[in-house]
Amino acid sequence: MDIRLVLCGVMLFVSAYFDLKSREVEDRLWWIFGALGLALTAAEALLGFNPNQLLMYLASTAVSGAVAFTLYYLGFYGGADAKALLVCALITPIFDRHLTIHPFTPLIILVNSTILTASLAIYYGLSNLIRILSGEKIFEGLEHEPIYRKALASIFGFRVKSKVGSFYFLMEKEECGKRRFNFNLLRVDEDFTSKEDVWVTPGIPLLAFMAAGFVVAVFFGDLLAYILKALVMLATLL
Repeated sequence: MDIRLVLCGVMLFVSAYFDLKSREVEDRLWWIFGALGLALTAAEALLGFNPNQLLMYLASTAVSGAVAFTLYYLGFYGGADAKALLVCALITPIFDRHLTIHPFTPLIILVNSTILTASLAIYYGLSNLIRILSGEKIFEGLEHEPIYRKALASIFGFRVKSKVGSFYFLMEKEECGKRRFNFNLLRVDEDFTSKEDVWVTPGIPLLAFMAAGFVVAVFFGDLLAYILKALVMLATLL
């Protein structure tokens, strides 16, 4: 297997482990793997590098870095997630196997991980539906909320009766003496909650989903490309 893919995979799985364990990753990891990526590029250049490939490497690093840190500064995720994508660009800037829309590896991983993260909405939706059908009053104290907001809450999180795990955000707030759902998606600087009998939403370990997105990219390709292909095929049948 391509040594670049191996290094990228190792980096993502190591970072995923720390993300799941503590939601923190030391910068030392990014420095080590970033240096290895640059060393591989330098070695390839010395051994007779294709100038066009070098341009693609630079384009991937520039575009991926810009997207990664723009999303970070907008508050969509933490600094570790942005650094992971940038280092992915240094290690494996180009990926041209299987079905893809473009060859920029970090962006393929980012899109794959975003699509995989949507699986949480399906899980929470089904879980909350089962709780409702079993007679559990998960909306007690929030009956005044419109049904569409209750539906959104059901796919973004769940109600906990006792103290929840370490990495959950409070998904409700008080307005005019009433409890209301809070669907703020930009929670990077928000503290995790330890309250009981409240609605919570998980602090998503995005690096773990990036590792999964990387595996999907290696064995299948770009999930968005497959989705678009399926939509085009469906449109031709209608």
